[in-house]
Amino acid sequence: MMDMSTQIWEFVLYFIVTLIVAIAGGVIARKLKVPAGGMLGAMVAVAAFNIITGKGLFPTELRPIVQIFSGALIGNRVSKKDVKELKIIIFPTLILLTFMVLMNVTLGFTVHKVGGLDIATSLFATSPGGLSDMSLLSEELGANPTYVSLLQLLRIITIYTFMPAIIHRLYKRVRGGAEQSSEKNNPKVQQNTQTAAELTQKEKTVRLLSTLGCGFVGGLIFYILDVTGGPMLGSMLGTALFNIFTGKGYFPKTIRNYTQITSGAFLGMRIDMASVLGLGGLLVPTAIMIAGVLFFALMTSFIMHKITKLDYMICLMASTPGGMQEISLLSEELGVDTTKVAVMQTARLMFVVALFPTMISFLTGALG
Repeated sequence: MMDMSTQIWEFVLYFIVTLIVAIAGGVIARKLKVPAGGMLGAMVAVAAFNIITGKGLFPTELRPIVQIFSGALIGNRVSKKDVKELKIIIFPTLILLTFMVLMNVTLGFTVHKVGGLDIATSLFATSPGGLSDMSLLSEELGANPTYVSLLQLLRIITIYTFMPAIIHRLYKRVRGGAEQSSEKNNPKVQQNTQTAAELTQKEKTVRLLSTLGCGFVGGLIFYILDVTGGPMLGSMLGTALFNIFTGKGYFPKTIRNYTQITSGAFLGMRIDMASVLGLGGLLVPTAIMIAGVLFFALMTSFIMHKITKLDYMICLMASTPGGMQEISLLSEELGVDTTKVAVMQTARLMFVVALFPTMISFLTGALG
């Protein structure tokens, strides 16, 4: 009985310590004005803590809750005007999906030929899907799930390490040197801030609880239906509908910041000493994948922008193959139109999970 009690206390203690480390990392990064600092700072801090001590702890059971908060944050930004504008991203999304297939096949075959991994592992490792989804599916089709997990993890780390800085630099060039800030440059944020300032504390509380309530109901329904990314998608839909029909959605800056920090903590927990030690035999595949992902993200966004005339920053965020939740939060942090990015990222994720395993299975069989 004592042993069980001790284990519970240790579980709670390390979870709290991990949270403190994540918050400290996120706050410091934001103070230093690091792009997407809340998420990136928390990720780096938790990863370092976990590698050094091996005591990092963040229960995966909490991920649906974090996804629900993330979905509520994004859905709260959707208005009637946004719904009318969504039809303009159908063609850009088709271009995005085409280039995602091209990226997977090109990088997969390159990693296979140059990096020495088998074709199934190479294709799954370079597929622009979720880390856990691709890892589980890869094992079913005879690939090496450990290598797939490590390379998928490195893809995500690369995206959240380099893409915010790249996006900031490109934003300054595209916008003529203006500084990017989701709160300064996003009219919707300015409007929400002004509206919030006029509300009483009671009205803020009621609106927040209503917003989160719709988010939790939608997230729970999609979670029960086992929809890919269900908690976040359902929460986003529920909150968006609430805001579209009532105009009373409310999501304060403080909760938004902690949502981003928590997402960063989840990413950081995927990095441990075993991950670091396993990188030695993957240097060539890793270099190919990192260069390829950055190249395809920039190329796809440029072509999409030129053909469709959709805002370049939306194209760039939509073309970045990270997790739907994390990229949506990153776009929100950087002041990009999160609604369009989230819809295009959702289409990408569903397309990859639904069709890529079949495509990879066919290619693997065709090549023996």
